[in-house]
Amino acid sequence: MAQAPHNRAPEKLWKISEDRRSRLIIALDLHGSPDDKRLLLGRCLSLLDELRDLIVGVKIGLPLSVSIGFDGVSEIIERFGGELYMIADFKLSDIPEIIQVALEGFGRMGFDAAIAHLFQGGIGEVKRAIDLFGVVAMSHPQAQLLQQSFHRLLHEAEAAEVEGVVIGATRGDLIAEARRVLPRKTILSPGVIVQGASPAHALRMGGDFEIVGRAITMAENPIEAARMIVEAERDVLRA
Repeated sequence: MAQAPHNRAPEKLWKISEDRRSRLIIALDLHGSPDDKRLLLGRCLSLLDELRDLIVGVKIGLPLSVSIGFDGVSEIIERFGGELYMIADFKLSDIPEIIQVALEGFGRMGFDAAIAHLFQGGIGEVKRAIDLFGVVAMSHPQAQLLQQSFHRLLHEAEAAEVEGVVIGATRGDLIAEARRVLPRKTILSPGVIVQGASPAHALRMGGDFEIVGRAITMAENPIEAARMIVEAERDVLRA
């Protein structure tokens, strides 16, 4: 059920993907003591420099941000934002006015997109300067309340006109159902390898991009780990 490249929003993400023949987004879920923030920032910059030809985007969340500060995050975006799709992953879940302020701030920092929850409602009222992805299913087994509301969240994503949805790669049946219900939305899938999903499984089920963190960032050889995932994705796309 893998989807061939096509002109689907968000345009920047798909353009990078077609140019690099990759569907891999790295999650920079590194963290450490604020006393070591320059060392950690240097590690992030070095890692992205090594992986720049294999990945299409970077997801940055709270663990890294509180470790290196938003000045460090801005440095990463300044260095790589021109060639990679930058995603702010702070799982926004507040009233529309607060989410709008947050998105405006992310836009000023140079982020291309952000991830938000949809269950609180009101996302459709948010005026967006950057792309927005809505969480409809998470990869960990404890996310039962979300899974019970899966179809309602799909319809909320459609009504809110978000650019895409986030569904854990461990939920292959839900990815397939989301592709059926939302044929034109871009599907991002975290949870590859460490949380149990095999590389390219999400693509086989109809997803578009896989988000991988620890399986690459904690690997003895991050380049080889990323290359293995990208080759698995290419095999599925060729098929």
